[in-house]
Amino acid sequence: MNLPLIDVVPRLRRMVSQPEAINPALLIAMATGLVEGLALAALLPAISSLAADEAAWGMGVWGWVVVFAVLALASYGLNYWQSQRTYAVALDFLYSIHRIVGDQVAKQPLGWFARPVAGRLSRMVSTELMQAGEIFAHMIGPLVARISAAIVIVVAAWCWNPLLGLVLTVAAPVFVVITLVSTGFMRKGRAIHEPEEVILADRIVEFSQCQGALRSCGRSEDFTPLADALEATRAAKHRAMWLETAGMLLSGMVTQAVIVALITVAGSLAVSGSLEPIPALAFIGLALRFTSTLSAITESAMALESRRPLLDALDEVITAQPLPEPAQDAELTAPGTVELRDVTFAYAPGADPVLRDVSVTVPAGSMIALVGPSGSGKTTIAKLVSRFYDVDAGVVSVGGVPVTQQRTEQLMGQLSMVFQDVYLFDDTLAANIAIGRDGASATEVLAAAELAGVNEIAQRLPQGWDTPVGEGGRALSGGERQRVAIARALLKQAPIVLLDEATSALDVENEAHIVAAVETLRERSTVMIIAHRLDTIAKADRIVSLDSDGGVEAVGTHDELRAAGGTYARFWDRLHSAQGWQLTN
Repeated sequence: MNLPLIDVVPRLRRMVSQPEAINPALLIAMATGLVEGLALAALLPAISSLAADEAAWGMGVWGWVVVFAVLALASYGLNYWQSQRTYAVALDFLYSIHRIVGDQVAKQPLGWFARPVAGRLSRMVSTELMQAGEIFAHMIGPLVARISAAIVIVVAAWCWNPLLGLVLTVAAPVFVVITLVSTGFMRKGRAIHEPEEVILADRIVEFSQCQGALRSCGRSEDFTPLADALEATRAAKHRAMWLETAGMLLSGMVTQAVIVALITVAGSLAVSGSLEPIPALAFIGLALRFTSTLSAITESAMALESRRPLLDALDEVITAQPLPEPAQDAELTAPGTVELRDVTFAYAPGADPVLRDVSVTVPAGSMIALVGPSGSGKTTIAKLVSRFYDVDAGVVSVGGVPVTQQRTEQLMGQLSMVFQDVYLFDDTLAANIAIGRDGASATEVLAAAELAGVNEIAQRLPQGWDTPVGEGGRALSGGERQRVAIARALLKQAPIVLLDEATSALDVENEAHIVAAVETLRERSTVMIIAHRLDTIAKADRIVSLDSDGGVEAVGTHDELRAAGGTYARFWDRLHSAQGWQLTN
């Protein structure tokens, strides 16, 4: 188990723009605790002086009254200063965390975003952000101050009476153990219910997004996976509640036991004559205040533990390591070319490779089509060319230089990508095309849009080119979003274009626009296309046929592969025969 401050403070330093401001805030909190501890410790000699009407530690009653007044003023000033400092750090966190997370996210390879991080990122920088700010504003400072006060009280007790100091010293580790055990129970309870909550959230999203399919099957009111997830979450929450309750009960019971033990020891010393009655009462008061301070430390530690999931999520993003890349752009020896040489790749260590010893060469200005059964690695090849991931073996080169030897900006500057899942920004139709190339004129945007068939979409929209398409492009159909993405590629005029099922969501009429767009792209760019449409495949300069094991079965022209009579020939014959299918009564 980790002690909260030791574990948390280094993480917090990574989450602010001025980490050097944390140390002064912690030092002021320590000073605040020091003054509060001295004020509590001064009760022993002050009460003794009052009871005996004589000086204690060289001062009479009025001398101790002056000491209390000075300590009260110092405590007020330090508490105010501590609040200022900790709130300044908290505000710095709230101001900076979006930029810190954004900068870190921008450095990650595109494959990093294939994980389910969108929902977590959204929550951690929105609804959960104020909870993280509370750590700086309300938790760290008071926790440090209470620890300092407890240490001062123990030291003062040793100076007043070594036996009483020993009693308090023995009590302190008990509370440390309570803190560790209680937070351990909370951590174990969280480990039980959090995975089930994630599954439940996924099922709720699935239930919402799949209403069409569920209603068509008559399952909109009884979706078993969602019901099972609800029940599993309820059961997990129930088990976690018992664990967390056990931790809280244990903390409360041991705290009361320590208080009773301290009172018993003080009473026994008073009865035996080892301690005067009045100092014994003063010590009992001090012991009660000491145990309440230790209890507050335990509560603060548990409160920090409750924020740990958010800190874990933020820290996971902030410490994520981007793929290594050089400091300067490489000199491209063969602009417009793509090459995969003996490439093997698996999405996870120990998993079966998706690609095995794949070698593909795409000359500049040519068009190559990737075909093969589902799961053969066609899309994976496009992602490796874009360096979503690094290969396990072999080399992927773009422009004659391995992608690992190019900066991200240089590599992305050579590529235009149109994948199956197209995302449009919550902006106008024209703005979503213009994002393809910074500084493009309105004439260039409209020309690219017309070639991709987007002008027909604009004519149907209520505000034409100025119509907002909604978040993700929800105001447009899947085929319309793909046409916008192709218009972006046309506008960018990159030397290499990757098209992954670019015509998968288009009807026959609109496919003609895309075929024309692809022909235009061929005139000025190298094109690597993943497609199942006959016209698109047949017009490629070369076709790479992949087998179900992720290897290259054959490479050649359309006529060569048909004559070879392998998987491609069977694939072509089936597609060709399917074109003649029609529904009959």
